[in-house]
Amino acid sequence: MGLGELEDRGRTRKGFPACNWFVATLGACCAFLGGGAHADTVWMKNGDRLTGQLISLEQGKLVLVTDYGGTIQLDWSRVKGVESASALQIQDKTLRREYQARLRGADEVATLAAPGFPMVEQAALDPALEPPFFYDDAVWKGNLDLGFNHKTASTRTEDYAAQLEGELRQGSWRHKIGAVYRRNTDNSVITSHHYGANLSTDRFMSEQFFWQGRTFYRWDGIEELSRQMAIGAGPGHQFWDDETGAFSLAGLFGRGRYNYSDGASEGFYAASLRWDYNRYLGGKRFELFTSGEILWPLNNAASVSLDAIVGVRYRMTDWVSWFLSYSRNQVRGGRQSLNEKRISTGLGLTW
Repeated sequence: MGLGELEDRGRTRKGFPACNWFVATLGACCAFLGGGAHADTVWMKNGDRLTGQLISLEQGKLVLVTDYGGTIQLDWSRVKGVESASALQIQDKTLRREYQARLRGADEVATLAAPGFPMVEQAALDPALEPPFFYDDAVWKGNLDLGFNHKTASTRTEDYAAQLEGELRQGSWRHKIGAVYRRNTDNSVITSHHYGANLSTDRFMSEQFFWQGRTFYRWDGIEELSRQMAIGAGPGHQFWDDETGAFSLAGLFGRGRYNYSDGASEGFYAASLRWDYNRYLGGKRFELFTSGEILWPLNNAASVSLDAIVGVRYRMTDWVSWFLSYSRNQVRGGRQSLNEKRISTGLGLTW
């Protein structure tokens, strides 16, 4: 049964997202047949048979939630057959509509359709494996990490840390915003106190190449190098961006400025290299991430500047996560050197 033969059980939706793929998401309530609830079933080509709740089919990964192994990501090319016992919401670019249907895979699998819902053959979903390029609907994601440490012994120590990262993607545009705040005290004496923010905008020319504009600002109330500011633009390359993670590089050229606590300042032109990488493991339960920038001033303001973070995040629930990160902010070879290192841990919100 092809997609063109399906009876339309949904309604035409004006302005439906023009994605390049089907996505099967949001499993509906299980169909109760014969007085019992039936689980979704996946048959693998190696002979394994898995049961659970199908969540999505996107970019070559079939996501199945089980009560014995948690969330499992299956390579679609290794799947022999699929039977969804409950209706899934199907979003179809070709027909520009949305409807509910069940998935059916191998021919030898006997299936019983839920009343009122058509079947979708496994072969008909192959176009779903193409990666997305432009997004008509706005997609917002990010995380907020919070850390706090209080110690009372021979000295009283308090550490506060908060870091926000957000990304908005719509059409051929992608906007990223970041903010950080940190404050440390020992016996009521402030030993570290700084905050910063950054904003970048990417305009995609193709699926992989984009042009980025970026600005950042950092303030430090303790170090002699009290302010760092820069603005720049340049080309970037998105190596991948899918359900397994993302990786991009961007080379920028622009103008920067250092301000010092004694009132002096110096401006300079600079070139920089930015990276942004994350990788999901264990069905998105674990996330490895790193991002940062290496900046080279084109005068004697400094020889090199580094601002980077690397860490791991463990998702405890859909919203709450635990994180452990190592960050470094270094300015070397200038009037005043800076070499700040920090290990942070705490809880965060992910969306």
